[in-house]
Amino acid sequence: MVKTLDDQESCQLLGPISIIIQVFMGAAAIAILLLKRNHEHPRRKLIVWLYDVGKQVIGALGIHFVNLGISVLKQKEQEAMKDAEGEDDQCDWYFLNLLLDTTIGVPILWVFFTLMENILLYLKVKNIESGNYFSKAQDEDETSNNGCVKTPKYSAFLKQLMVFTSALALMKMCNFFILAEFESLAYLLANIILGWSYTLTDLQIFLVMFVFPVLLNCFQYFCVDNIIKLPTNSVNPDNVDNFETESF
Repeated sequence: MVKTLDDQESCQLLGPISIIIQVFMGAAAIAILLLKRNHEHPRRKLIVWLYDVGKQVIGALGIHFVNLGISVLKQKEQEAMKDAEGEDDQCDWYFLNLLLDTTIGVPILWVFFTLMENILLYLKVKNIESGNYFSKAQDEDETSNNGCVKTPKYSAFLKQLMVFTSALALMKMCNFFILAEFESLAYLLANIILGWSYTLTDLQIFLVMFVFPVLLNCFQYFCVDNIIKLPTNSVNPDNVDNFETESF
């Protein structure tokens, strides 16, 4: 992997610079999803969009900290082995995990998510259809209440969040085993992409924690949002409340 000059110059993902960069990266991710919503037809209601984004943000935070943990542990493992030739650096492993999560991880996530959702729908679990936070029963109760404004069900959000994060965890397990199985190839890939920046640790952190995540996550966020949102081609009287009527 990328060789470091000494312990002080190694890439540390938990340092102050990397934490500041991660905050800006999170803001950029939300901006991307907001821009996507503004070009939807029909457009999701803001509260529905926030619920959909909430699922992604919670899942992304979980995966982010898992990737950080894997990266730090891999570096400690190499240090314990005292193998100077094989010593790797936190940024390498974080980048490799990010690369897998945002590429082959997307179709893997879609398979697990679709399978779990279809099983639960077959078992007639209520409010499990991803992106639909209004139930028919709720509509009937509220229409009998004069002037009552319909609101999305928070319980539906929690159920769908559990399905999404479970699928995300299964995807992460698959990616972890893939990376472990092809570890030597991963070393080579990280060295080719990041090797030139090993003496510029602040730049390496900026590339791994901001530039690459923004570029890769633009693709991932777009795809995952399409996976978890209610498809516009399935709009019907039972779920139309999830969209702004003026956007049809």
